[in-house]
Amino acid sequence: MFATLVLAACESGTAPQAPTGYTRPATLGPELAAVPNPSFQPFAFAVDNCVETVDVSGTFHEVVQFFVGPRGKEHLRFHINAKGTGVGQSTGARYQWNDRLFDITNVAPVGAVSFILNDYARLIGQGGAVNSRLAIQIKVTINANGDATVDRLRVRDACG
Repeated sequence: MFATLVLAACESGTAPQAPTGYTRPATLGPELAAVPNPSFQPFAFAVDNCVETVDVSGTFHEVVQFFVGPRGKEHLRFHINAKGTGVGQSTGARYQWNDRLFDITNVAPVGAVSFILNDYARLIGQGGAVNSRLAIQIKVTINANGDATVDRLRVRDACG
């Protein structure tokens, strides 16, 4: 469910949409209600890495889980594994992108929920290319029907 909305086709001005067909369970017990996506979804974006702009693309896989904590509050557990490559626009330098994003968010029992995921990732230079640390910020909204959208996706260098 979340896969498409987090990293897929992150062109400026385009908010990726979540796949349809997921229904949030009406009643959640103490057991985890896992919603894994068995497929890998594409992503692509350009990011400055303190030296040049790098075009990054690859695939990711996600797992989304709603669960009830020990005190009866609902939580959303979100996990992504991403792998890709990048090419520097100025130098042609090659980069590797291997990342894991993870978040647990409290959610309201009914209605819409929004949350912001802040994380860091590394763009690993190949050969003589520099390694970079990138800050990622994703704002996600899930409506009362369980449909998710990305309201904002920012990937920026963490220079200096």
